[in-house]
Amino acid sequence: MICHKKIGLKFIVLVDEKRKVMNIKWIFKKMLLPIIFAIVAFFLVSHDQFLYEAPVGKITVAKTVSSHEVSDDFQNKDRQVTQELSIKVLNAKGAEPGNLNLKNITTLSQTTGQIYRVGQQVILKKISGNYQIVTLKRDALIVGLLVLFIGFVISFERFRASIFLFLSLVLNLLYFVIVIALNVEFNPPVILLFGLLSVIFAASSLLFVLGPTKQMLYTFITTVLTTALTFSIVLFVLKMTGNSGIHFEYLDYVTQNPSEFFFVGTMISVLGAIMDGTGDIVAGLFGMARQNKLNKINMVRKDYIKSGISIGQELIGTLTNVLFMIFMAETLPMTLLLLRNGNSWSYIATVGLNLGLLQTIISAIGIVLAVPITAVFTSFALTRSHQGKESSL
Repeated sequence: MICHKKIGLKFIVLVDEKRKVMNIKWIFKKMLLPIIFAIVAFFLVSHDQFLYEAPVGKITVAKTVSSHEVSDDFQNKDRQVTQELSIKVLNAKGAEPGNLNLKNITTLSQTTGQIYRVGQQVILKKISGNYQIVTLKRDALIVGLLVLFIGFVISFERFRASIFLFLSLVLNLLYFVIVIALNVEFNPPVILLFGLLSVIFAASSLLFVLGPTKQMLYTFITTVLTTALTFSIVLFVLKMTGNSGIHFEYLDYVTQNPSEFFFVGTMISVLGAIMDGTGDIVAGLFGMARQNKLNKINMVRKDYIKSGISIGQELIGTLTNVLFMIFMAETLPMTLLLLRNGNSWSYIATVGLNLGLLQTIISAIGIVLAVPITAVFTSFALTRSHQGKESSL
């Protein structure tokens, strides 16, 4: 009896040790490998100065020679900082100097410039015989983060699914560049052009992520239907009210009709939010249909609709809050800047918050409409498909 207990204890210890080894291997494979690859990529790109035509330098000395307080008409206080920088040029060619001494004048808040540190790499430009810093060299950080993202996706997703995801992202970027080029070259109707782009985005993304399945088809149809209905309602309301209280003229950097470009940007952002909601509802109903088939449970159309709406109700709050947080994050810097410069809240609401808040409201309308549209459409399609199979039998 004692012998059996000892054998049992040894077996348990061996199993525990094996699990620990497997856990260490899993952590190394899933977590550490992407981090190692990202660090290697960061190191390699940090030494790619020979690929640059412009001079690239590394700051070897950054000395603060003066710092004094400055203020504006609204008593906003800051400190003006003057730095003396010694820069070693890493890709000096021909007669270009190998070392430079530059002066950098900026503010402590860094709203009008950059405070540089030793070890940072900068891109330089010769202007009127003198070298000036253009910007920081950030490619190593960007490439490192990109490799980390790709590594984590491949680690936690199936390899085939990861490849399709990256292919979808690349193709969507290509579609976007092509549409921008068409708009610049031929100046077609903007709403029509980018509306077509939104449909292509939805079809391409869903096709690569879900594959050519009924689930993909239902998600695509409900996404397009919801987006079209959302913008029909919004455009109708704005038309009836004469765009009262909406100031499209405050849209930044627009050289064409600002209202059209506002709706173009909103259309693409709303499409993503709606696709997220419709995809979850359709996936939930398809999963329910599969379970019902396995357990030989017959659910009527009304039950599917209720289930779809129940799934959607769980999503509405989360998706709307995410969009609102994104809106707040985008507008916070400008809001603080306007407040610090003596502007009233009413002026800030008109200039800084007006269009962003409208975009959030349109997105929220789309998310809410997506729930009944997706639940009803998918429920009708599923029950009709089941009835067709039963009648054929």
